[in-house]
Amino acid sequence: MKVPDAPARKGGERCARSGADARECAVLALELMDEGMPIQAAVDAVLAGSDPPARERRLCSELVYGCARERIRCEAILGRLLRRPAGLPRPMLHCLAIAVHSLLFQERIPAHAAISAAVRQVDDRYGVRLARVANGVLRSLQRLGDAPRDAAWYEEARDAPGQRAWRAACRFWSMPPEIADLWRDAYGEETALALLRRCFQRPWTGIRINARHPLATAARRSLEAAAPEAACAAVGAWGLAFAPGALPEQALGMPLAALRTAGVLEFQSAGSQVILQELGLLDWDAPVWDACAGVGGKSRALLEAGVPVRLATDLSRGRLGRARAMPSEGTFPALLIADAARPPVRAWDGHILADAPCSGLGVLGRRPDIRFPGRRSMAVLREYPETQGRILTALAARLQPGRELAYLTCTLNPSENEAVVASLREADTALELVRSWSTPMSHPWLEGMYGAVVRRRRF
Repeated sequence: MKVPDAPARKGGERCARSGADARECAVLALELMDEGMPIQAAVDAVLAGSDPPARERRLCSELVYGCARERIRCEAILGRLLRRPAGLPRPMLHCLAIAVHSLLFQERIPAHAAISAAVRQVDDRYGVRLARVANGVLRSLQRLGDAPRDAAWYEEARDAPGQRAWRAACRFWSMPPEIADLWRDAYGEETALALLRRCFQRPWTGIRINARHPLATAARRSLEAAAPEAACAAVGAWGLAFAPGALPEQALGMPLAALRTAGVLEFQSAGSQVILQELGLLDWDAPVWDACAGVGGKSRALLEAGVPVRLATDLSRGRLGRARAMPSEGTFPALLIADAARPPVRAWDGHILADAPCSGLGVLGRRPDIRFPGRRSMAVLREYPETQGRILTALAARLQPGRELAYLTCTLNPSENEAVVASLREADTALELVRSWSTPMSHPWLEGMYGAVVRRRRF
């Protein structure tokens, strides 16, 4: 999806002019997301022109991500408490959503402070009449006590009798029905409920330590010592994952940003690190072509493990630009702007990595904006397997005998995962499936990943 430029400038300029606090910046970011902007781009846009203190930046990000994650639950709550929520200005609903988030999920924010801030925001924007409406609805939410913390509260008479508990769970865990139903049909209701719960949690933060850096071991020990044992987990070969709020601000006496600039560590999701190890890609010893490189995170992880990545291509100039600018171990591979479905080479005498475009249903914790209306409709979901199939068919045609093609996604959708690989092998019978892996459905916080490795047979 193309990110619109004009709203980004407009949001940043307004924050800069008004000296907006975290809550006002959060409303502006949510407005940009209504216009189609991805969540982190929206946060960056509204903060770019205002340069608020670090504490306000963190609070703004927390509010935006929280409101995006809880969007469907919040709409259900406001639908109960407001006579005609659709008749109110959309930014006012964002002000209310921020207050709902604070009342239900931010224990350190006093209720009176959350309500006062929302009422003041609405008053500043729309005047006293709507400010009184905001005050009334938030006081009503207070009077409900713990009722909105129970999934049964979200049952509605309009739902079919046999579907009421399931639809209530979808609202409670803030998941679009089309995604929840896809998981229930594919994995069963019990597993689907576990996935709904997992995707509603704040994500863990992954860090990959550069094993080849002289400070690698010391940095790892320093990071492990800085977080409670239950809030830090080893992932992959040289990675650590930290529970929400447990990420240390520094290691070895230096800020993490300085260690990243020095090439000691990099931020990379835990799932991305684990899948490289589980699929055996860290043991590849032939030249590697990363055909959907993005910003180069997996290429860097492979290089740090001694894997000879020689070529990285991506369709986005912006993503490749970020890849070139980031620290790397040794010489970064050649970078080319190219569509993986129309490869720039006729053959590749080595292994190929395809971290393909996907629906992202495995990373809803990090990308809660995927839940927004229309972003992952059934029509949109049906487009991905076709794109993935074209990419794999084109890359497999360049694969030499004895070499491997790794297909990775960050989604939980059999149509994009197992079915795509099965279709590829059915069309090209010289390919054999040698390894596959997916995140255990029962894992409490690891992102949902899938990967498969096929090898072209020697004859």
